[in-house]
Formats: sequence, C-alpha cells, structure tokens
Amino acid sequence: MRTTFAVLAAFLLASPVLAADAIAYKISVDAGAHARSDAPVRAEVLVPAEWADKAQVTLTDADGKKLPAQLTTPALLDANDVPPKGMVRRSLWWLVPKLAAKESAEFQAAIAPGDALKAKFHWTDTAGKHVDLTFDQRPVLRYMYQAYENDPAKRDLNNKPFHHLFDPATGKVLVTKGSGGHDTHHQGLFYGFTKCTFEGGTCNTWYCHDGECELHKKFVGDTVGPVLARHRVEIDWNDRQGKTFCTEERELTAFAVRGGTLVEWSSRLKSVRGEVTLDGDPHHAGFQFRAADDVAKRPKETYFLRTDGKGKLGEEKNDKTMTNLPWNGMSFTIGDKRFTALYLDSPRNPKPSIYSERLYGRFGSWFGKQSLKEGGKPIALNYRIWLQDGETTADAASILAADFAEPAKVTVTLKK
Repeated sequence: MRTTFAVLAAFLLASPVLAADAIAYKISVDAGAHARSDAPVRAEVLVPAEWADKAQVTLTDADGKKLPAQLTTPALLDANDVPPKGMVRRSLWWLVPKLAAKESAEFQAAIAPGDALKAKFHWTDTAGKHVDLTFDQRPVLRYMYQAYENDPAKRDLNNKPFHHLFDPATGKVLVTKGSGGHDTHHQGLFYGFTKCTFEGGTCNTWYCHDGECELHKKFVGDTVGPVLARHRVEIDWNDRQGKTFCTEERELTAFAVRGGTLVEWSSRLKSVRGEVTLDGDPHHAGFQFRAADDVAKRPKETYFLRTDGKGKLGEEKNDKTMTNLPWNGMSFTIGDKRFTALYLDSPRNPKPSIYSERLYGRFGSWFGKQSLKEGGKPIALNYRIWLQDGETTADAASILAADFAEPAKVTVTLKK
C-alpha cells in the first residue's frame, strides 16, 4: 500500500473533518500477468475506531459508475498486526468485472459513518442443527453442526461438522453428500486425518468410528453484505474419551460472483495437548470435497478435469504427476444434471500437496505428515471451491486458480 498505516493514522487523527465524516481513497488495481473476470478484490484500509462498526463505503470506477462494495473485519488468516491507536483495520471488498492481463483500473472509495448497503446474503440458524446461507432467497450453502452423540448406533451421523453446497442455479439440490450412503464418513467439504497421535494415545478423525469426533464448539461471528458472506466457528478435535487434543478455527466465505458458487475455506488448527502428529495418505487425509451419493451409483459418468485437459469418463488418476497442482476438477451427474467442481489450492498451504481422485465423487489433496506443538505454530490452510452447472475448461479453471494464487495488486492512496 502506497500510504503506510502509520502515516494514514496520523493524518486521519489530525483531521477532525475526515475522522468524523469521511475518508476518501484512490485505489489502483493492476491485473499483473493474469486476466481478471468477476474477480474478488480487496484493499486494506484503516478506519477510525469510533465509527468503524457503522462505516459504509461508496465505490466508483473510472467512469463514475457505482459498484457494490463491502467493508469487513480481517479474515482468519490475515496478518494480525496491532493497528495505530484510535484506528482499526478493515478490508474493502468488491468484484472487478473485467481486466485484461497487464492492464490496470482506477477506483475511488469514500468511507463514512452510516448504514451499510443492504445485503442479499442472509444467514439463518436452525438451532442445534445447521445454519443456511441464502443469496436473494436462493440457498447457497449449509453448515452442519449438530452435536455428536457417542452412541455406537449414532456415531456416524454427526461425527464432524462440515459444509454442504447447493446447486448454483436453483438452490434446490444438495450437490454435496451428508451422512449415510457410500462411505458415510465423507460429508460435504470436510477435513480430517486417519492417524492423530498425541499425549495419551491415538485416534482417527477421518472415520470417527470409535468415539473420536470433531465437535462444533461455538460460532465466533458472521457477516453479510453485497459482495460476500462469511462466518467463523470454533471446533474441538476430541479423542475417543471425549478429551480435546486440538482446537480449530474454521472460516468460510461465499462471494457474490456470476455463473456459479465460489467459496473460500480456511482453517487454523493448533495443539492443546503437547506434541500432536497428524498423518494419513492422499486418499484418507486433508481437506476434501465429496459429491452427493447419487454420484457413487454411476461412476462411469464422472470425469476429472486436470491442468493438462479433460480426462476420460470413468477414469481416475492417482500417480506422481498429481503433486503440487494449482487445481483439480471433477465433473459429475446428479439426477439428469451435470455439475463441475474445481478445487483450488493456495501456494501458501503446506507442501507437497498430493491429490486424490475417486470416481464415486470424492477428491482433494493431502499435504503430508504434520507435527504440532502446544503453543507453537498452527496448521494454516486456505482453499477455494468453485461449483457450476454443466462443464468448464482447463483454461477457465486456470484463470480462477491464478486469481486465487496471485491476486491482483492493489495500491491505496489517501486523497487529501
């Protein structure tokens, strides 16, 4: 950012008009080496603490056209530097409609006290069971958090919280799988390890068949606006005796993009019981996507889209070439409709990332054996999932992946 936070804070606090009424910015977005289309972009700004929670933003492009924009608190994995006294950090989000590679665009932003723009996103809690996110009344996703019951007859029902995705066009079809069916432990967007070792024993948070579980503890917060919706939760990873060995903060963000559903999944997992080792293999560990159980009934209709192009129907690939890929895709049918899901990896995630493909509808990646120390550095993960009706191409997938891995460069200048 061209204007440092320290200089900006000093200027704002010395200017009673701006501090009380409005802050104006000039923002430049440089596409860099990759074209941008309907791409989420953010600028990091400072807002006076006295009215930050009631701040609104007006954003215009070079032609003076107003664009939907939204201020949010920092995301889970953002830097947590202490802001200058009297100020708070905010992220200014909007969607850049179209920007060719190596081109740039200019925007003007005004931040002032007032009510934020009305949001089309909405969170609805069915207490004790699940939280639904809708966009303009269309279901987008569902967070399943019903409490675990350590009863052998019920252990497979709610042994870990996960996110469902609805079909992007109507919101009437759950595209992801819940409990039951082929491999009941595969549920929506889920995360676990086959072998968790810690002081006092081992357990398996992938299968969760013997009393271990990932237990939703609480909701940390949520937000909605015209550009995105986000929520953050705390999850306890418990052993077979119900004692916690790791705690996790998990965050999911959904963007108001066109043509499909784009979500960003983030996690920060830390030990609370000495040294913890998390292990498995590409087929039984890490962050995974599992399509609805209908997909498992007709695997010959599934194919994988890879960086080298479209694979054959009924063919999966799990060799050494499936390592450290920026993305992978799976195209499958539910009922009489085809969908495509893309799994986008961040270069900032642990490496190597080894991909796993399964024709029954599961795919994702694992990043090798990990060790955690109590009070030490957590495992931080960041992925995006793109879901759309019909098929897509490797070129389109590469654009989405590049936008995630190498965001457009944003430069913010305070207007005096």
